[in-house]
Amino acid sequence: MSDPRLRHRRAPAPPVERAAGELVAGTTGPAPPTGTADAAGWSERLDALLAAPESLRLVLHPLVDLAAARVAGHEVLSRVDLPAPARSGAPAHEAPAPAGPERWFDAARALGRAAELDALVLRRAVGLRARTPHGQFLTVNASPTSLLDGRVLDVLLGAGDLSGVVLEVTEHADCQPEALLEPLRALRARGAVVALDDVGTAHSGLLRMAVLRPEVVKVDLQLVRGLEGDVVRRTLVQLLGECAGRLDAWVVAEGVETPAELDVLRGMGVPLVQGHLLARPEPRFQSLSPRALEHLRRGTGRGGPAGPEGRRAGDLARRTKTSRSLPEAAGVAGTERTTVVVVDVRDVPVALVVPDERDPSGVRSVPVDVTFAPEDTVHDVAVRAVARAAGARFDPLVCTDATGRFVGVVGVEDVVLDLASGSRSSTGAAGRSAARWQPGAVARARGGAP
Repeated sequence: MSDPRLRHRRAPAPPVERAAGELVAGTTGPAPPTGTADAAGWSERLDALLAAPESLRLVLHPLVDLAAARVAGHEVLSRVDLPAPARSGAPAHEAPAPAGPERWFDAARALGRAAELDALVLRRAVGLRARTPHGQFLTVNASPTSLLDGRVLDVLLGAGDLSGVVLEVTEHADCQPEALLEPLRALRARGAVVALDDVGTAHSGLLRMAVLRPEVVKVDLQLVRGLEGDVVRRTLVQLLGECAGRLDAWVVAEGVETPAELDVLRGMGVPLVQGHLLARPEPRFQSLSPRALEHLRRGTGRGGPAGPEGRRAGDLARRTKTSRSLPEAAGVAGTERTTVVVVDVRDVPVALVVPDERDPSGVRSVPVDVTFAPEDTVHDVAVRAVARAAGARFDPLVCTDATGRFVGVVGVEDVVLDLASGSRSSTGAAGRSAARWQPGAVARARGGAP
């Protein structure tokens, strides 16, 4: 799925991940306060936080440029050191439990005080610009409703030049996108780049993308999670990439937590990712760790894309479960509904076990008689796939290294989608030159010329 419309988005642009400490809270936390006692308790806690802003700590989560294997920017996330109010009806001896940021923002929204809390965090966040490493950008979040509040706009516009700042419009509140056009116009005029967060879920749909025309489209982690085994998720990410390409927007992926997810995203050409696999939020600006660099080096050196017929099939390969025993592999494949590769003691693949509802056992095993090397082209792999026997023509293909050891598998559907996207992007407006991504918004996000 090496879609050039995704691959073009190489310049520093942010991805994101929904950590339990996101600047504007997630929607998966506890329900906001509804009772009188709970509301009063949270209102008092919010008063205490606003009166003692040092109780709010900021941490920084790196955004990683896959092609350059470097940190491209940092997202500002928040932590609150004050405990939550005691539960209504709780025993007197019960100490208030610690509260994650999501609970604070849920409570603030329920009490109509989200703009106050957003303004506090944003004031601290934009103050980090002077410390941002050269050539990197800083990502800050704001909810749609807060952007309509004069207090929040005063904080952002009062910060002066916003070059190098990416403003993420979060999806945590419904809002008519047309209402945001004027505040976003003013922020863009100061040099800010607008990102649409968590695209693909909740309120961040295609309509909001069409109206706001963001410079950055962030694929929600729920689409990233497990996409190596789900062709529908991969297709949706491809669709979002195509839509973003039509808007001249960057595509980024958040919530990357496994090497398999990283491999698939890299094979699809997604340029920027964020997730615990590569880095966790820290109080300081970070460089990539040796462990993160090792993850990024996996699968590199296969050669870059060289046009629709020259892309490397190894870029599409993904790891899947392996077993030394055919019965064990059948058990895993039947239970987890996933392909399992049977390997020998030298890690050479000898059989595939694939789910098959037509078989009485629910699975089917086939010998591995066709393999491909990482450097083979997608076109060549497609030809070999359809040359197989009719019953095995649509089984996954197995990738092996020069010694014959197992590298990964590629689904025939991924090969077809990659060839289709390559032929589309080789003609017409979609086949834009990557050079077009250097000036304009990219330079602003970098804080200057590339």
